[in-house]
Amino acid sequence: MSTYDYDLIFQGEKPKFGGQVLEQLIGQNYQTHDEPYSPHQVFVLVNDQWWRLFVDGPMLYLQRWEKAPEAWAVPEDQMFWSLRDLGRELNVRGEVLSGWSYGQRNRAPSFSLNFESGLQITFFSTDGEHWSTFDVTRWMVSRLT
Repeated sequence: MSTYDYDLIFQGEKPKFGGQVLEQLIGQNYQTHDEPYSPHQVFVLVNDQWWRLFVDGPMLYLQRWEKAPEAWAVPEDQMFWSLRDLGRELNVRGEVLSGWSYGQRNRAPSFSLNFESGLQITFFSTDGEHWSTFDVTRWMVSRLT
């Protein structure tokens, strides 16, 4: 029996990130009426191909994207979408990916980028609806001898 009210629904393609170099990682922040969500969407550039990742309720979307993300705004409605260069901020540009994984956290879909170095960046929700934050973990492998 699931501990969640719904089943996770995956939408889109399953990119082959394993062994690829992360060229860019951009978070698109969304803010309306002084309520920030960071990052609301994530854009990943691997092998000259952009990927757009986001959630909507129980659905996780991974889509090929034709161009780099852009900041934009609707000031009259107090809605703003700014960009955050997570690749530079987290110093992961040029790192080799080992793959990706997804699951549920806080009753919403979460998505992780996994690196050969043991680094893992997980995007997840704090409100059960849309991504609102991320977590960086470095996993160490202990070998018994």
